[in-house]
Amino acid sequence: MREARQSSGRSNGAWVHPLDVIAASLTCWDKLFSRGWGDEVLLADLVRRASFAQPPGPICVDWSVDRRAPRSTQRDGTFVSPLDLLPAETRTVHVRAWLKPGNTAACVILAASRDEGYKMREQVFGPLIDRGLDLYLLENPFYGRRRTSSSASLATFSDHVLMNLGSVWEARALLEHLRASYKKLTVAGYSMGGHMAAITAAVTPFPVACAALATGASAAPIYTKGLLSWSVNLNALAAEPGQQAVARERLHRFIEAADLTRHAPPIRVDAAVVVGGIRDGYILAEETERLHQHWTGSTLHWLPAGHVTAVMFFRPALRDAVAEATAKL
Repeated sequence: MREARQSSGRSNGAWVHPLDVIAASLTCWDKLFSRGWGDEVLLADLVRRASFAQPPGPICVDWSVDRRAPRSTQRDGTFVSPLDLLPAETRTVHVRAWLKPGNTAACVILAASRDEGYKMREQVFGPLIDRGLDLYLLENPFYGRRRTSSSASLATFSDHVLMNLGSVWEARALLEHLRASYKKLTVAGYSMGGHMAAITAAVTPFPVACAALATGASAAPIYTKGLLSWSVNLNALAAEPGQQAVARERLHRFIEAADLTRHAPPIRVDAAVVVGGIRDGYILAEETERLHQHWTGSTLHWLPAGHVTAVMFFRPALRDAVAEATAKL
């Protein structure tokens, strides 16, 4: 990793990594929001009443029998989501823990877009167990065993909003549940997981560290300008043929409601590490910079990578960011 020295790594002539373009081309056929906006009444209600900062209720985790590895223990658990607005089939939250005797810190790691199960996060972040951190991996609403359809792409935008709200509330509830068991708590994630981790850190009413990886202040440009916008079904969101621009603007306004600059920085903003890729075609460099600037006192690192290559080839750097944030707490 290297420190950002100018307004953004992209301003130095970096270009979008070709693997990001290939990935976007391969996934754009599986469209997001193919059934439109979804429950308009629910969307209006969420805008008026629901808040990331609203305190979730307490949880009770039902843990399975331990599975012991040579130096660590795996435990799978479930609890009821504190967000009762979720469809019944998504209310059961699945969590996997990796534990090592003597660890006094823990990290809750949230999932990226279309990241189902735990395998990818275990591969990327698993070695942190030997660096003093127990790991807790949550599965997002509407993903994996919490699906409501055969596809990992959310069918409606209202499902997307519920997923984001549920992810933050569930992460907050789990952090509160773990608070008595660890000296330090961290929340982290990559891409969408990084954005949800950043919101979680911002609204948690006690000190937590945060590693916001491959994300920025607002996710709105991701869905309306970045490569992920290729996967958005604007035709399904448009009220009438030819109204795609209007639909894009409405989508931007809705998602902008989760802009991190609308929240105060985390209590321990000095224990926040933001990581961006200078060739990332999904996350705009200026949004990563804007998050760092809003979180005055946070640390910003740039990787010489795109969105795909960062998680493929720079895993040690991503783990270092989590460990660095935790050490600062």
